[in-house]
Amino acid sequence: MKKVIIIGGGPAGMMAAIAAAEEGAETFIFERNPYLGKKLGITGKGRCNLTNACTIQDFIKNVPGNGSFLYSALHQLNMDDTMEFFSKLGVELKIERGRRVFPVADDAYVVVNALKRRLRELGVKVNYNSRVSELLAAEGQIQ
Repeated sequence: MKKVIIIGGGPAGMMAAIAAAEEGAETFIFERNPYLGKKLGITGKGRCNLTNACTIQDFIKNVPGNGSFLYSALHQLNMDDTMEFFSKLGVELKIERGRRVFPVADDAYVVVNALKRRLRELGVKVNYNSRVSELLAAEGQIQ
């Protein structure tokens, strides 16, 4: 069985861990804080603006500076994919003014808790208060 280590338990780390575990990998998260999703819980003034319901092109046009570096990432996980991902986790979504997408509950912790619940269901092992300072590799593998 493959083992996957994720460094950081923010939204990207939790989503990566879910994806890896759903593919059958034994998955570990190392998080330096005593809990997951610390910053996610305060996004959007506590409401959690998950994404924007617009095309990739419209999104890029509204990124300050040159947002073209985002094209590749947004083609891998676009706004519709993001909304579907959270809907499958049981997070009801709504679209507000400016095409901003929020949980219906207007509570960022609904999102955090849905991610944490899925991690538990998949058996992802979380190591809290664990700061990673270096990786040791030999023969192409992390030791």
